[in-house]
Amino acid sequence: MKLLLISDAAQTGFGRVGTELARRFDAAGVDLRWIAINWGGRAGEVLRLLQTDAPTEQVTALLTEIDADPLTPLKLPAGIAGDGMGQNLTAPAIRGMIAPWQGWRPDCVLVVADPRAMLERAQSDDGAMTEIPTYNYVPIEGGGLPPFWRIIWERITPVAMSDFGRQQLETLLGRPVPMVPHGISEGFYPISTDRPGSWKGKPVYSKDQAKSLLGFAGKTVLLRTDRLVVRKDYPALFRSLAPVLARHPEVVLVIHCAPIDEGGVLPELLSHVPGAFIIDGRWSHPQIRLTRGHDTFRGLSDDDLNVLYNAADIYVSPTMAEGFGLTLAEAAAVGCPVVTTDYAAGPEACGPGAVLVPARTHYTNIYAHEWALVDEDRFGDAVEHLIEHPARRRELGEAGRRYVTGRFTWDKAAAAFLELLGAREEEPAAA
Repeated sequence: MKLLLISDAAQTGFGRVGTELARRFDAAGVDLRWIAINWGGRAGEVLRLLQTDAPTEQVTALLTEIDADPLTPLKLPAGIAGDGMGQNLTAPAIRGMIAPWQGWRPDCVLVVADPRAMLERAQSDDGAMTEIPTYNYVPIEGGGLPPFWRIIWERITPVAMSDFGRQQLETLLGRPVPMVPHGISEGFYPISTDRPGSWKGKPVYSKDQAKSLLGFAGKTVLLRTDRLVVRKDYPALFRSLAPVLARHPEVVLVIHCAPIDEGGVLPELLSHVPGAFIIDGRWSHPQIRLTRGHDTFRGLSDDDLNVLYNAADIYVSPTMAEGFGLTLAEAAAVGCPVVTTDYAAGPEACGPGAVLVPARTHYTNIYAHEWALVDEDRFGDAVEHLIEHPARRRELGEAGRRYVTGRFTWDKAAAAFLELLGAREEEPAAA
C-alpha cells in the first residue's frame, strides 16, 4: 500500500501522533511518504536550534538523531512551497508531481488535522483528495458541531479519536464513523527500583528522587504539561488554584509549556496571582515554577518528561475541551491522579483515574461549536481535597494506571488504521 501521510511532525502535540503512526506504518512495510508540518528538514531543524544559541554538542546530537531516523528520507517539509501547512503540496503529491518522490503516487491519504485546517486544505487541493480514498483523523473538541462542517466529510472519511468525537460526528453526518483512539508512548510508566527512569542521563528510582532532582524536594507537586492555547484555559488554572496555594505553602504548581503562545503570555497571567513578584525584569512566584524546557516544536525527551510526570502528585487541567486528552492519559500512565473538566473526551483519557469537575457553563467558541468553562471553585476544592488526602491520590493514581495500561497503545492504533485503510493481509502489521 502506498500511503501519503499529512501531519505535524514536531516532537509534541499532533507531532507525536504523526510520528508514532508513521514509525509503525514504515515498520509494517507500507510505502510511506509524509508531508511533515512543523519540520524543516535537516537544515531547517538545525537552523531553528542555532537560533536558540544552542551549544555545539546539542546541534551535533540533533544532526545524529535526524540522520539516524529511518523516517527522515520519507519526509517533505511542509514549508518548502511557501505554505507552512503544506496545502500547496497536497494536489501535486496525490497526482505524482512531487519531484523529490519521482512520480510516486499514493493509493490513499491520511490527514491528521482539526476541522478548520482540514477545510482549508480541501479548499486549496484542486479536488485531489476526492480522487483517491482520503481519511481525516480529526479531534472533536466540543459539542454542537456546525452543519457547515458537513462539507468537509462529504467525500472524505472522518476518523474520530474518541467515543465523544465519534458520537458528535455521527450526529452531524447521520452515518457511522470509525474511531481510533490515540496510543500512549511506552516511555511513560511509574518509575521504581525495578524499572528506573532517567533524568538528563541520571538514573531515577523513586518519586522522592525525581522531586529532588527537579528541585521540588519535600513539596506536593501539581503539574500541567499541555500547550498555552485558549482552549486549555490557563487563566482558570491560576484563578482556581491561587487560594489553594495560599493555604498550602508546601504545594508547588509546575507548568511545562512554551511561556508565549496562542493563549497569551504565561508570566502576564502569573503576575495576577497573589504573592507574585518581579526580579531582574522577570515575574515569578514562590510556588509556581515554569520549566522553560518546552517550545511548540521540541520539548523534553520522553525519558525526562516521564520523570517530570513521576515527580507530580496531581495533574491539573481545567481544559475547556479535549479531542483525546493525551497529556491526561500520559499522567494516568505513570499513576498520577488527574483533576480535569467533565466534558468532551477528557474523561475517556484517564477513566477512573480522574476527579471530574462539572462545567459552570458552556459557550459557543470561534469555531462555532461548544466549549465548557469549568466551575473554578469546585476545581480548586477538588485539587485541595487531594492535597490533603494522599491515600486518595494513590487510589486514583493506581486506578488510572490500570485503566490506560494496554487500552491505549500506538501499536493498536496503527493496526486499526492499516485495517481501515485497506492494507493487504499479507502485509505484516495487517495480519
